[in-house]
Amino acid sequence: MKKRTVAIYGPNLVLSTIGACLQQKPEFRIVRIEGSIPDYLKKKGAARPEVILFDLMTVQSHFAVSLMHHHPEIKLIGVDLTGHKMLVFSGESSHLLTVEDLVTVIGENSG
Repeated sequence: MKKRTVAIYGPNLVLSTIGACLQQKPEFRIVRIEGSIPDYLKKKGAARPEVILFDLMTVQSHFAVSLMHHHPEIKLIGVDLTGHKMLVFSGESSHLLTVEDLVTVIGENSG
């Protein structure tokens, strides 16, 4: 079984606890990102994360959009510890050639 690399970003104690719990699962390899994510991703030999967990309340508002734009292959999961919620960001993209393409994508995400 291939281990999925999950990165924990930020000094939050609860995120560290989540990382420790995930570390107990054999399907995950947990790494901590200290400093900036772009610097970490440029490091030679650094484990390339498939998922990055972060606290929604401690990052700047453009954080996820910028990261998804430059690294769409990485899934971002922001956790809101006060609201007991998580927000999953995906770099999935679609071609926008016509208004009908846009209507189709909007319809896929409607409940």
